[in-house]
Amino acid sequence: MKIDLGCGLRKHPGFVGIDKEPLPGIDLQCDLNEGIPLETATVDFVMASRSLEYVPDLMNVMKEIYRVCRHKAVICLLAPYAHTSYHAVNPKFRSRFDEQLPRFFTNELYVYDPLRENSYMSDVPAGWDKEAEAEIDLRLLRCEFFYLPQYLSPIYDEEDRRMLRQSTLNVVDEILYYFVAVKEPFSQQELDELAQGTYEEPLLLAERRREEAVRAESRQSPESTFRHEPGSVLPQRDPLPVPRKRRKGSKKPLNKMVNKKPAARKPVKGLRKRKQ
Repeated sequence: MKIDLGCGLRKHPGFVGIDKEPLPGIDLQCDLNEGIPLETATVDFVMASRSLEYVPDLMNVMKEIYRVCRHKAVICLLAPYAHTSYHAVNPKFRSRFDEQLPRFFTNELYVYDPLRENSYMSDVPAGWDKEAEAEIDLRLLRCEFFYLPQYLSPIYDEEDRRMLRQSTLNVVDEILYYFVAVKEPFSQQELDELAQGTYEEPLLLAERRREEAVRAESRQSPESTFRHEPGSVLPQRDPLPVPRKRRKGSKKPLNKMVNKKPAARKPVKGLRKRKQ
């Protein structure tokens, strides 16, 4: 079984749509905060696209997701990135999402990442309770960041974006996770194979990718406007042209029209002066 949590009016094709509201096309109406009315270990794939940010107790919902999942079930979660101003102040959002969240869903710190995108997640941070035991085991297979349009410019490389994402607000708009539900022991090789797999993604995300591709094709070359100096992650706009200064000792005004007296009218030849 495949389920789409909080699907709204855009239920993913081939999935059982679950939502709190009685909308057209919904297969199962329920409040996720009160549990998922499905039997234990019956789900193979969970989709949650822009929905879990509204739940007040995220850990409780993740426990329910873990309960209904079979061993090796995949969970796809698309959510607003926490470190963006208009997400942080949204009064409707109850749960926050960033790259540190997966630490709380497992006792393991496994992250498959050949490009070391999330290498900073491999160590237990200072103050972390090493003796704490998570009640669930959802291991992160993949984590993808979706940047705001100004950071998609080719003047940034991946290292620039990574540095900005970890140090600056309003860089990333959304974050995508793929987790695997671990309920039985299995090998590191199996985990690596799952991490390299291809999985379904939310319809809204596919639309976003198409829009970004169109913008990338129409984007003008930034060389005429921006320059990117080595060692800097911020773009620097070329300086505007500076007005020429008046030469020392010159009395000629900068603007030819300034202080210029109107020319005197010349009499027109051949016309007689009108009598008074």
